[in-house]
Amino acid sequence: MRNQEYSILKSFAVLEETPGVPGLDLPGLDIASVARGFGCRAVGVETTGDLEREFKAALSGGTTTVIVVPTQPQKAML
Repeated sequence: MRNQEYSILKSFAVLEETPGVPGLDLPGLDIASVARGFGCRAVGVETTGDLEREFKAALSGGTTTVIVVPTQPQKAML
């Protein structure tokens, strides 16, 4: 799930009354490239059809697969 931030730590910071902690926004983090660097197959999807196709391919691929799914940032429920 790619939401461009470290949401759980942002929520925890608010809970601990320390909002604005630096380093929790992660724009441009290329999760697929990181996964490939660890030897995984990596793909990005944009639609539910893409996700279904890539999930089926991952199940039969014979290797570790990372499927990057874009999501909207939201506060974690703590």
